[in-house]
Amino acid sequence: MKRSRVASWCTLFFLLLFAGLVTTAQAARNVTILIGYPPGGGHDLEARIMARHLGQYLPGTPKVIVQNMPGAGGMIMSSFVYNRAKPDGTTIGLFGSSHGLQAVLAPPEMVKYDLSKMPIIWSVAGIQVHITRDFLGARNAKEFMTKVDRSRIALAGRSKQGSSCLRGQLALRLLGVEGYKAVCAYRGTSPIKAAMERDEASFFVASDAHLVGGGAFVDMHKRGLVFPMWQSGILKDDGTITRSETVKGDVPTLLEVYREVHGKDPSGVDWESWRAIGLGMAKLTRTLVLPPGTAAAKVTELREGVAKMAKDPGFVKDWERVFGQKLAPVLVTPKEAEKIRDETMAPSEWQAHLRKFANAQ
Repeated sequence: MKRSRVASWCTLFFLLLFAGLVTTAQAARNVTILIGYPPGGGHDLEARIMARHLGQYLPGTPKVIVQNMPGAGGMIMSSFVYNRAKPDGTTIGLFGSSHGLQAVLAPPEMVKYDLSKMPIIWSVAGIQVHITRDFLGARNAKEFMTKVDRSRIALAGRSKQGSSCLRGQLALRLLGVEGYKAVCAYRGTSPIKAAMERDEASFFVASDAHLVGGGAFVDMHKRGLVFPMWQSGILKDDGTITRSETVKGDVPTLLEVYREVHGKDPSGVDWESWRAIGLGMAKLTRTLVLPPGTAAAKVTELREGVAKMAKDPGFVKDWERVFGQKLAPVLVTPKEAEKIRDETMAPSEWQAHLRKFANAQ
């Protein structure tokens, strides 16, 4: 009887141990996508779409989890991915163009990551659309330049070195708009939208996806509460800038508005700075990166999984429904994304100019 009891306990022990090992192994295979902003913005939406599809294209079909880690314009998340996440492919950061800008413009003591050492496995490009609240009294760029009381313009952004604040302020400076105020301390798109709704903010550099599909500002746009003034446009290989088909309606490019206001083409370091962050870095609008030191084989494995996901009709349908645009034209290969990243990180005149510009605001 005692032997039988001992055997039963041993059997139970090994069953529990085996179950624990299985559970631990399953948990170890989970993949987490970290977002540096609160729920509701474009980064959050894209990560959650990926979480529903990516696992089936990775070895072991892991569960993909989305975790929001907002703060410091996204730099808390980026610092975690760079310094604390294991380089084993189980933690992925969803970065935006602001992470690249902050890396070269923010004070060194604030930047705890080196983007140039972080492999890229996915990137999509975006078009910026500068939108304003209805109470400013402008429905288009011409009315904005001729009718709006500058003191009522309240530009919203995530940080002084972030893309939305810098793109917006550079655009206004190029157009000769002065006397406005800027609040560059919001935690993400959702808080900025809330500020726009309560009349606290009146000017924001949104993305084209914010105004279509399930974008953050679709409802406000439909209700006539926000209007697009101008768009960044697309930088062609020959250097020309054209309107993007992803921006609905008759929305001119900033270049067109500049020509209308000044009667000539723009030039100088302000314009070169805006081109770099408003057009070049636009190809890094939402980028999946891995911790430094991730093995090359693991990087390749994840890139191949993400590439397969991008061809999945179910994923494409979900993505295009939410973002209201075609996926294929905005996809950027990891190789091209890393090339843009490296060019952006290299010291340049526009970086030094923007650093002074941001600190003076």
